[in-house]
Amino acid sequence: MVSRIARLALMASASTSFFVSSLPAQAQEKSETTLPDLVITATRTPLAITRAGSAITIIDAKEIQAYGASSIANVLRTVPGLDVTESGGLGTLSNVSLRGSKPDQTLVLLDGVRIGDPSSIGGEIDLGSFSVTDVERIEVLRGPQSALYGSDAMGGVINIIMRKGTLTPRAMISTEAGSYGTISTQGAVSGATDRLNYAFSFNALHSDGYSRYGTRISRITSSLTAPLERDPTDKFGFSARIGYRLSDQVDIEASLSHHWLSLQLDNPGAFDTSKRDNTFDIGRTLVTEGNVRTKVSAFDGLLLNSVTLFATRTARYSRVGGGCYDPTTFATPDCNLFYSGSRIGAEYQGDLKLGSRGTFAFGLRTERETANTAEEWLGAFAAPKTNLIDKSQTTNSVFALQQLRLTDRWDVSVGGRIDAVAGSEAFPTWRATTAYNIFETGTKLRASVGTGAKAPSLFQRFSQYGDPGLGAETNFGVDTGIDQSFYNDRIKIAATLFDTHYRDLIDFDFTANNGQGAYFNVGHARIRGLEFSADADLVPDVWRARATYTYMQALDTDTGQALLRRPRHKGSLGVIYSGIPKWELEGRLIMVGTRPDVINDYPYSRVQLGAYARLDARAEYKLDKTFSVFARAENLTNTHYEEIRDYATAGRSFFGGVKASW
Repeated sequence: MVSRIARLALMASASTSFFVSSLPAQAQEKSETTLPDLVITATRTPLAITRAGSAITIIDAKEIQAYGASSIANVLRTVPGLDVTESGGLGTLSNVSLRGSKPDQTLVLLDGVRIGDPSSIGGEIDLGSFSVTDVERIEVLRGPQSALYGSDAMGGVINIIMRKGTLTPRAMISTEAGSYGTISTQGAVSGATDRLNYAFSFNALHSDGYSRYGTRISRITSSLTAPLERDPTDKFGFSARIGYRLSDQVDIEASLSHHWLSLQLDNPGAFDTSKRDNTFDIGRTLVTEGNVRTKVSAFDGLLLNSVTLFATRTARYSRVGGGCYDPTTFATPDCNLFYSGSRIGAEYQGDLKLGSRGTFAFGLRTERETANTAEEWLGAFAAPKTNLIDKSQTTNSVFALQQLRLTDRWDVSVGGRIDAVAGSEAFPTWRATTAYNIFETGTKLRASVGTGAKAPSLFQRFSQYGDPGLGAETNFGVDTGIDQSFYNDRIKIAATLFDTHYRDLIDFDFTANNGQGAYFNVGHARIRGLEFSADADLVPDVWRARATYTYMQALDTDTGQALLRRPRHKGSLGVIYSGIPKWELEGRLIMVGTRPDVINDYPYSRVQLGAYARLDARAEYKLDKTFSVFARAENLTNTHYEEIRDYATAGRSFFGGVKASW
């Protein structure tokens, strides 16, 4: 297997070398880039990209603005090693996973603060309810990172970093409309004085939508006797960030964000086929997140102390036809479902500068998660509201990371962490990275090795299917890669080989607990593959291109079967043309290979979802320094595909709008 991946890497490298050698000689100047020189997520402290030993991708504000108006998940689709699945279009459950991990094994942060939902099955985040507007960048860190960030960071970390106000005031407002009765508006303002900085943003979206069940899926539509109904979506969100410098040594910053989602649902899993597509099913979600962070510099800047107080709350309501289950009669009554998940806690981090010995980061963290769930049966099975879960769990953590610069070319880091969940087991994790730069050839060699862990969720421990004694899921992963630049950084390629072993995975046994099912620590898996990316300024200020490719083999080592919804092959190609004054044109092709899934009827047999290629395009014209008009098209080839069995995806769609920035 390793030799096969190595051959793929060599082929990719050879192709890139040919590609570079074909460039015109005059295209030697370094082009302007919007990516920062420093990253935060790789070590929890600012670090030059050239010194990072981990595989990391940075998405800049311009790309986020171009593709993230309706969903932040849409921005992530071209990241190597990252998979996105949406269950029926705008606003629906949108999961992301890194390197074949489950969605609840991929940690998502907002300005360094985790934002998962403690009341969900695995505690994962649903990005469908988020429409963040004023994002500065997104850092995607791949590989086991629990030594840095604790539970959930088995596949990696996605850190969404919001804009911070600067001395140059900035304002923006944009609105667009298009297919499926979609209209959205977003705006932002930011600025700063000598001591105060601020940033505020909002977004709002409405879409008439399409049926989340069955639309453009021939095996479903071919047998219909009536047309499928539309499922509308409404979203609203705002964020605020204010910072104040109390003195040269003390800074304080507070942020608050709120997201509201209302949508109509479909239930392909309903045993009564008449309930799969109807106007009865609805969903509501409210997400509120806030934090206050204080930074104090001591000992003439040798020690930076950071204390963060944080709180999040997610409230969800669903009315679902056939959404509940009576184990005594095997009936599936209509019902109301109520979920409330909250997280509150505090974290301290100290960054100690040790001169030639590098930087030592250390810290403590405590958080308390609470989940409350209930259901209310309706119709012929009407019954009073019943509480299902009302539980909490506290996790206390300690961590440390030593960064060393052994020479001007060679950097290493070693770190570890212990997380202790009250009433369950404590789990240690560790991580080490190295990066070696050959400046003469624009080469960086890097490698990382470490472990990850995922504590069982409140649902997995305390629901009717749960086991309070469940242990943490664990994994061990290693990767090695190369970052290579050519032509004064105009061409950049990156290739990474990775191999990760999972054990004690929490699985569900449908036959246990008198046929109701139960969770167990039984699973094992191995996920390995190759990630590749290439960025190129083909002609300065005229043509730019980016390509990504991921080969991944994800196997359940107990059964020998491929893990669900993990494509073996996935890639993207984007080309940007800006050779006409005031214009910018872009085409983006996303390609996803076949992958297994299960049908939505018992006994849930496996099926294969077909491969697909989706072509998107956008154009922007700057009227003047303030105003611009833009248009974008999604799925130009009108490709029929499914990300999840029976859930619909949009056909050929067109959108247009106007934007003002000053």
